[in-house]
Amino acid sequence: KFGQFIDGKWHQAEKKETYDVINPATEEVIGKASKASSVDVQKALKSAEKGLEVWKNTAPWQRSYVLRKIADLMREKKDILAKWLTLEVGKPLAEGIGEVGGGADIFEWNAEETKRIYGQTQQSRFPDTRVHVYYQPVGVVAALIPWNFPIVLASRKISTALAAGCSVIIKPDTITPGVVMELVDICRECGVPPGAVNLLSGDPPAIASQLIQSDIIKKISITGSLRVGKLILKQAADKVQRVTMELSGHSPFIVFDDADVKKAADMAIAAKFRNNGQVCISPNRFYIHENKKEEFINLFIERTKKLKIGNGMDPDTQLGPLTTQKRLNEIEELVEKTKQEGAKVLLGGKRPAGFNKGFYYEPTIFDDVKFVFLAF
Repeated sequence: KFGQFIDGKWHQAEKKETYDVINPATEEVIGKASKASSVDVQKALKSAEKGLEVWKNTAPWQRSYVLRKIADLMREKKDILAKWLTLEVGKPLAEGIGEVGGGADIFEWNAEETKRIYGQTQQSRFPDTRVHVYYQPVGVVAALIPWNFPIVLASRKISTALAAGCSVIIKPDTITPGVVMELVDICRECGVPPGAVNLLSGDPPAIASQLIQSDIIKKISITGSLRVGKLILKQAADKVQRVTMELSGHSPFIVFDDADVKKAADMAIAAKFRNNGQVCISPNRFYIHENKKEEFINLFIERTKKLKIGNGMDPDTQLGPLTTQKRLNEIEELVEKTKQEGAKVLLGGKRPAGFNKGFYYEPTIFDDVKFVFLAF
């Protein structure tokens, strides 16, 4: 439906190449997304360079107006955006609607911050001089978006760049291009001038490498894995390029002796199984005080059993599929390895019955794990 967004318009890729986008709930091809070539990357860079000159000279209050308009239109189109999230990521519709609301709030926040980019006046060491600090846009921003929360993270990167007066080139993950394209089209509808926002869809390493190597790019924003972050930081270091990175998490869930165990179990369910556990801050190990362990485990298992697994398009679904076949394979390998190391399966540990298609896996809880208590 969309393609590459360059100079304010949607275009086919230069070589007209495409790649398949898969619905994780059904394993069906949703559609074929445009795959950018090096020529497309260069066009996007030139577009962003021109767009920067227009956007950075747009009055802050006008930039604020446009960002607020995007937030409002996102809320109007929340059902469309949420459907994209369910089709591409697999998360339940209710979670998708929540994510869209979060993304709209980020645009609204930055709409207000746009008006408040203050400079400073400082005392000089000389009586006849003044020292002023003015904040100006960095330049063209390359924003690399992951697949697990594409709306929230694209919103954060686009709105922050635009608020500061920068132009931006967005690179969505190949798993979730459609929802980011829909968001970029909302930006177009709301009056973002040509070149201020651009989108390149296709092979992430190839596109990222070309963007980082370009002298037009003045800042890189990435949310992704530690491995990818290291690679990008090394490339950016050669140019002393500004980089903002968020490289996943390593989160324990700790229940102390004085905790309200019922409340802790409810919080654990929400934290662990949101987006089927595919969250950077999702707990990856549980430490439970020995006096609370049995009560917590029983409550946690009881609540986990009630989670309804299914296609996120079903409004009753609470736990959708994993997002890719690769991730499903990795979970199966991890479960088998954990069993071999002597852990005891308290719940799950296999693909759910009744699903002939889709990357589904039962929520799985282990005990007697070496050093830690885990849940997937």
